[in-house]
Amino acid sequence: MPSEPTSARAESGAEQPEFDPRAYWEERLEGTFSLGGVGWFGLGEGFNRWMYRVRRRVFLRTARRAAPDLSGARVLDVGVGTGFYVERWRELGVRDLTGIDLTDVAVAGLSERYPEHRFVQADITSSTGGLPAEGFDAISIMDVLFHVVDDQRYEGAIANLQSLLRPGGVLLLTENLLHGDWHRGPHQVSRDADWILGLLDRSGFEVLSRGPLFVLMNTPVDTRSRLLKAWWWVLMNVLSRARFLGGPAGAVIYPAELALTATLREGPTTEILAARRR
Repeated sequence: MPSEPTSARAESGAEQPEFDPRAYWEERLEGTFSLGGVGWFGLGEGFNRWMYRVRRRVFLRTARRAAPDLSGARVLDVGVGTGFYVERWRELGVRDLTGIDLTDVAVAGLSERYPEHRFVQADITSSTGGLPAEGFDAISIMDVLFHVVDDQRYEGAIANLQSLLRPGGVLLLTENLLHGDWHRGPHQVSRDADWILGLLDRSGFEVLSRGPLFVLMNTPVDTRSRLLKAWWWVLMNVLSRARFLGGPAGAVIYPAELALTATLREGPTTEILAARRR
């Protein structure tokens, strides 16, 4: 079993907030079945498109290093949303693709868009959706796990992912991996790196790589830098009031973000991690 949170963590999160993730995401995707619906809600489509350009570059780089030969690979994407990572796996040459999502709207929309692939409605924290054990060579679960606010369900998600991945298969995930106390919100929890990495190790995963998904374009939840915090405060306040500036702002930040994510070993915000099932 994973280690219990420290007293500081336990005090901040003794009672799990009531949260219905399926209803939350159904409402968001029904309202906006686009990158703005699954990305940084409130910052607009323009800025989110640049964020997803960064996600694409970092994901492709990480996947190619962790799984250089994807010919004939069976791949599962968990939390498919609007299908962004389905497209990335296709870009890597994968043809045997399956997707899981909490919501009916995502499953219906992607089944229509990609009839050659399979999409299943399931909650990975409690079910594998009837998919075969050890049925996949690679699994991605991107920007999903920190939305699992219940710690036992989080553990259930990792156990289910492990059961679906063949021995030697690769798991790609994003998480916040804090170096301090946990941050708990109504629909997001940022957990510390030791807890997450310890859980992965006990669940039979060996970490292959870890690096920043973002540095400048996401909330700096894992830093003491006043400069980074001030930067994000200004950016958030400007873009939330003038969304039309999101596109130009993203275009300006994008080159620096690519350089930083390629050179830093850890980041002040969400990171991408590749692990292999032992």
